[in-house]
Amino acid sequence: MLVILLNCITLGMFQPCEDNTCDSERCKILQGFDDFIFAFFAVEMIAKMIALGIFGPKCYLGDTWNRLDFFIVIAG
Repeated sequence: MLVILLNCITLGMFQPCEDNTCDSERCKILQGFDDFIFAFFAVEMIAKMIALGIFGPKCYLGDTWNRLDFFIVIAG
C-alpha cells in the first residue's frame, strides 16, 4: 500500500508540460522513483506467478484482479 501511495504522489508531482526532455533535477528524481516502483511491481508479479503458478483455475492468471495487475505491469 505504501508503494501505491508513493506512486500516486509521484504521478501527481509530474509536470508533463514542463518536463518534455526530463532535464530538471525534479524530473530525474521522479523518474528514479518511477523506475523503482515499476521494478517493485514487476518483482511482486513474478513472485506471485512463481508461488501460484501462471495458468489454471487457481493460479495467477486465473484471478481477475491478477489479470488486471498483469496487464498494468506489462503496459508499464
